[in-house]
Amino acid sequence: MHLKKALLTLLIFPITLVAQETEIENEYNAYLKDFMAFDIEGIASHFTTPSLSINASTQVMQDENDIKNAYRAAIANIQNGYAYSKSSPEINQVTDKIYCVTNTFTRHNSADEILFKGTSYNFFKETESGWKILLIQSAEDGLVR
Repeated sequence: MHLKKALLTLLIFPITLVAQETEIENEYNAYLKDFMAFDIEGIASHFTTPSLSINASTQVMQDENDIKNAYRAAIANIQNGYAYSKSSPEINQVTDKIYCVTNTFTRHNSADEILFKGTSYNFFKETESGWKILLIQSAEDGLVR
């Protein structure tokens, strides 16, 4: 009987991980879509609070208003001519309760020219509302032009 339970657990465990990664991937893609649309309400919906943003400065976002204000400032300072982003996200399990989406991305103008290259590390944790961003760390590869 114990052997059957152990085998069943070994079979179900990978399926559970794949389902979690799919949920995280869907949440992250929705975040990217909201970012490209400059949808501040939508962006904020992908976070849990408090959350942390580490880039040129470190910011603790205590609540939804802090997240919205941080993204209003980020969007106001985005590269001139920005039209869309291309992303290459990779999901890795950090602990049984934390996942990291490492995203290498480029920002483009409407002529498909690259304006900016960067990498972001997006840490997710499971909440009552599903998987949400807990921490974002950005590493800028720099302006292209």
